[in-house]
Amino acid sequence: MVGRSIRITSRTVSASEVSGRLGIAADEQFEQSSPVSPGSPISARRETSVWIRRSGLRDDSDLADHVRTRAGLVGGRRAELALLSLDCSVELLLGFGSENGQGGRVLPTELLTEVCALGLDIVLDLYPPESAAAVAPGPS
Repeated sequence: MVGRSIRITSRTVSASEVSGRLGIAADEQFEQSSPVSPGSPISARRETSVWIRRSGLRDDSDLADHVRTRAGLVGGRRAELALLSLDCSVELLLGFGSENGQGGRVLPTELLTEVCALGLDIVLDLYPPESAAAVAPGPS
């Protein structure tokens, strides 16, 4: 499982302003019009500011625990989130993958209710298993 974070993007609110308004430092932030690839002189420019705060939990932690951690981080900042959501896209990013392409996770109703109360959209990224040929060792 990969990709557990809160992402806030905006064309009008800077990433540093998001940190200030929430009182939470970003793990990563990018300002609007900054280069997507800073080392490339022909890099495309970002269309939005991007503020990202990861869960900080291990990849093999339960998906519900990642959601609880993110909801708990911003839970006391509902008013600020509501104001930000007027000018920003506020998303809970969740990634899920399994070694064989099968599997699932349960997100309890009360947890989803909390996420909804915070006004977080949920983005679910599904990651297919790597092909056997790509991970199999070559002849020795």
